[in-house]
Amino acid sequence: MYKTLNLKEFVSQDTFNIVYDEQQKATAVLIPVSHWHPAKAAELQILMEQLTYIPVFECSLKELEERLRPEIQNVEAENTHLGLYNLYEHAGNQEYNNYVIREYADHRELVKVNTTTGDSQIVSRRF
Repeated sequence: MYKTLNLKEFVSQDTFNIVYDEQQKATAVLIPVSHWHPAKAAELQILMEQLTYIPVFECSLKELEERLRPEIQNVEAENTHLGLYNLYEHAGNQEYNNYVIREYADHRELVKVNTTTGDSQIVSRRF
């Protein structure tokens, strides 16, 4: 993506730095946020987001988790608000391989799941 900017519209000449690579090719312009022209700040912010956006399929697992975490938290909160539960894998050892945790707003349940049939049985409430 290319966009031509007239830097004088955004900042005065003495408030930005141009970064060059080894071949003396300009690679970046550094403009302190405090020096952004108020009328152009939103346009600069949009441009920065477009230039730094990483498509979801190019993200590392950590980046993907960070990107999805706020949405996951919203869904979990909505579930408990509606009286539904959130489901988590049990973080124990191998003997708890077929166990999950159902977390409600006011309690949790340890549930054993038959992976062949899909049947579930509550093992413990309020643990």
